[in-house]
Amino acid sequence: MPCLFFFFKQKTAYEIGVRLVGSEMCIRDRQMIASKTIKKTMDLYIKSIDSVITIEEPDGALCRDANDMEAGEGDKYMCYECIKEPDIKSKEVQDAFGCAVPMDIVEIIFAPGEIPQIAIECMKLAGYMGGVEAVKN
Repeated sequence: MPCLFFFFKQKTAYEIGVRLVGSEMCIRDRQMIASKTIKKTMDLYIKSIDSVITIEEPDGALCRDANDMEAGEGDKYMCYECIKEPDIKSKEVQDAFGCAVPMDIVEIIFAPGEIPQIAIECMKLAGYMGGVEAVKN
């Protein structure tokens, strides 16, 4: 009966290190998914009210909707939807400021020049500005 031998090349540490094993790929994938499901937030100092507000990352649909609106309205809508603290959607807050329409609160609280700046910061959180850079050789 013939005797068969199989010889396997032993991998070097470098060859093993450049590839992810199954469990490492699962961990990496879970971390990527988790980072996409948790919305980013940012605190902004607003000079006109001498206070800090918290904004939350908008989703793609909100960004597209705001972009399709008339000039100024899109920024106001973006602010209204993304500002989480203070709760400008609160009925009590809106009643206190005498808002006829809910989004009026944005123009009542913030200076005209601050509204587009807040909207830009919201867009940055969603990766629409400054999220991609050219590679320099």
